[in-house]
Amino acid sequence: MRHARPALALLAALAVVAGPSVLGADDGPADDDELLVRSRKTGVMGTELIVTAIGPDPDALDAAIDAAIAEMRRVEDVMTDWRPSPLTRLNEAGGAGPQKVPAELAAVIGASLQLSSATGGAFDVTYAGAGRLWDFKADPPVIPSDEAIAAALGSIGWKRVTVDREASTVALEAEMRIGLGGIAKGYGVDRAMAVLMKHGVKHAMVNAGGDLKALGKKLGKPWEIAIKHPRDRDRVIALIPVSNVCVVTSGDYERFFEKDGVRYHHIIDPRTGRPATGCMSATVVGPEAAVADALATAMCVLGPERGLEVIETFARTEALLVGLDGEVHVSSGLESARPKKKD
Repeated sequence: MRHARPALALLAALAVVAGPSVLGADDGPADDDELLVRSRKTGVMGTELIVTAIGPDPDALDAAIDAAIAEMRRVEDVMTDWRPSPLTRLNEAGGAGPQKVPAELAAVIGASLQLSSATGGAFDVTYAGAGRLWDFKADPPVIPSDEAIAAALGSIGWKRVTVDREASTVALEAEMRIGLGGIAKGYGVDRAMAVLMKHGVKHAMVNAGGDLKALGKKLGKPWEIAIKHPRDRDRVIALIPVSNVCVVTSGDYERFFEKDGVRYHHIIDPRTGRPATGCMSATVVGPEAAVADALATAMCVLGPERGLEVIETFARTEALLVGLDGEVHVSSGLESARPKKKD
């Protein structure tokens, strides 16, 4: 039997700022013949964003989509570390005591610390102390020295971050850095969906580069998500029908380079300061995209065996993990999503 406590605590931590959950959303009695599908593609948080909304009024749908995209960009402005933001100002103030930050930034960092505890430190936003040493965009990409990584490990440790949600303050030790790349995109997807719901949309999908949230149905049928093998993009390893749920996939194929036969990718193991060696890819299905985003990152660090043990502690949450050997591992609730083998 699964223990709901970790998941429920995390949802409560984000509830004040994340808006209403899609769980239990009213699909409504609308006639499919009267519904229109409106979709918009753009870029946000360094990835492709597709917002799709279904309803009878095209103008209302377009307004809702505009608002959802604007909300994701607002979240990016608060939580990016690629340009000046409240997060970069917090990082610059490490060692200077508690710093006032936006309430939602304090909430997301606080939830991140809970996720760190629940995953045994496999998810740790202070990984950025070492993560900033790696530059995957440089030509050629930068591989930090062993000495630089060893020194940076001293600045990693989620237990040394102090969050006061009532006061909206966060305190970091000197040299510590927070990077929210493993949770901010999922949180942005949650926020975008909350905005769509506020606009009265009952059927929608928000997909930000593999972090997606589905609401209601797609013209009377569940939305269907195809999960592909990270080393064979033509091979579908699971078909997941979804409604009022989130699906998040992370993997070593998103941002990577190879040198001397070694694949270096952007998911950094906070324990080593180097690219994670747990899974090729991890797909997590759950009620909130922020939590699923962080768990997918943790699964890439932990690997299939330990990863699935962690997933079993989260209510209404499932995972599909591809190990470094290419083998597919699933939690009990996703067995039916795997294609049947041909005789």
